[in-house]
Amino acid sequence: MNSIKNAMFTLALAVFMITGGMAQDLYQKGTIHLSKKKSMEAYIQIDWSYPQRFQTSLTYVTPKDYRKAIKKGKIKGKIKEKIQPKDLIGFEVEDGRRFEVVKYVDMTSGKMQKMLPKKLILQKVADGPIEVFKFYARTTGKISKELADMAMDAHTDVEARKVLHQWIQDNFEMLVRKDSKNPRNVVYINLLNYIGDNYDVKDKYDANHYGLRNQFSEEKKFGKYVNQEFEAALLRMVDDYNSQQLAK
Repeated sequence: MNSIKNAMFTLALAVFMITGGMAQDLYQKGTIHLSKKKSMEAYIQIDWSYPQRFQTSLTYVTPKDYRKAIKKGKIKGKIKEKIQPKDLIGFEVEDGRRFEVVKYVDMTSGKMQKMLPKKLILQKVADGPIEVFKFYARTTGKISKELADMAMDAHTDVEARKVLHQWIQDNFEMLVRKDSKNPRNVVYINLLNYIGDNYDVKDKYDANHYGLRNQFSEEKKFGKYVNQEFEAALLRMVDDYNSQQLAK
């Protein structure tokens, strides 16, 4: 009898550790900015299996409720709270990542009804005269069969989930904004309209100093999505531009 009880206790402990660990991975400690003067601490849900969720609305748990839930090994629906982009400026998490509400018009859809600005909560990766945001690909709805299969497998398979998350981290839109309300996809703009007023940065770009020009080669055509290699090259240029402009 004792051996059965011990086995049941071990199983319960394992389930607690798994669910508690998953909850901790899903919720990131951070600060939500409701307005310029009002902010609050919270544990924010960032589920990389469904990036469209945290990009279109914000789900969070108060620190008090989070501590209680982790002890029980499960974060139940009734303690979750949600905020829409219209009520937010943005948020940041403890590891330094920042997210900001922006209006974005997807000009790639070809459908007039989609050509209206939509408020989204996007990761901000560059700040200054030129701002850069990351808009991650969705994993539900009208997606490729390959991605749909990957997302389905991720429900039950830890390794498949890792593959899905890696795919998401390497398939996203990069949006840039300068002197305008709404950012635009970097693949469909003329970069000279953004950096052309700085001759040093323009010359470096022309000489492929940042490694960005070869990202637009025929062999590397991305469509509207780019990868981390493209991001690193773009940010090298943008960070150089921003630092020079701010130093003037």
